[in-house]
Amino acid sequence: MSSSVVINQDVMKNLVIFLIFSLTAAGLYAQAYDPLFIFDQFISAKIHFKNRSVTVANMNYDAVNDRMYFKQGEDMMELTNAAMIDSISWAGKRCFVPREKGYMEKVTVDNGTVYIAWRIQNVNVGSKGALGAVTQGKVETISIRSLGVFSATDAKGHSADVFQQKNNNEYYLSINGKLEKINNIKQAQKLFPAHKEAIRSFVKEHNINMKEPLSALEFLNYCLGL
Repeated sequence: MSSSVVINQDVMKNLVIFLIFSLTAAGLYAQAYDPLFIFDQFISAKIHFKNRSVTVANMNYDAVNDRMYFKQGEDMMELTNAAMIDSISWAGKRCFVPREKGYMEKVTVDNGTVYIAWRIQNVNVGSKGALGAVTQGKVETISIRSLGVFSATDAKGHSADVFQQKNNNEYYLSINGKLEKINNIKQAQKLFPAHKEAIRSFVKEHNINMKEPLSALEFLNYCLGL
């Protein structure tokens, strides 16, 4: 940002009526799914506006419901009017930019920038029986902290359901000034038709799995270097 940027340390005191929709704790958990925040606590972030002003607030992002929140005292509030926002950044950590609906994470890689629309999902792979056997289950989206396997517990603290944590993220690259979605290898080959064989070889050699964020970023960084 240039020296003309105005830093407002008043945590949006003069912008509240334009930028937020206040949520009570009950209202937050009345969402379609329980929230999953990218940080364990609300931490200081800068909201960069399109008019080049900046506001500082303690913020967090819900990766399940695709919503941005900040805290004012003990109150949790949703940040709205995203059309006025250029980006939201946590120093040395994460950066998000608004899109038509919700937000995307902006990730800098060696060969450019990748945009991630987070879509977190838990697959209920069944219930544990007395002998530890797992019966078939269903798919639902709920709050998670990390990708892996975990067991939910019942009211008595007994292990009940077993979940496999997965994601259905959407990935975007900026090609000729337009954001292009790449969720699979075929889409990448379509965007880079002159490199179909090279892409196929890279995927095989590096065992690329687009359902794993780090693997997807490795592949998309390669594509940006073509």
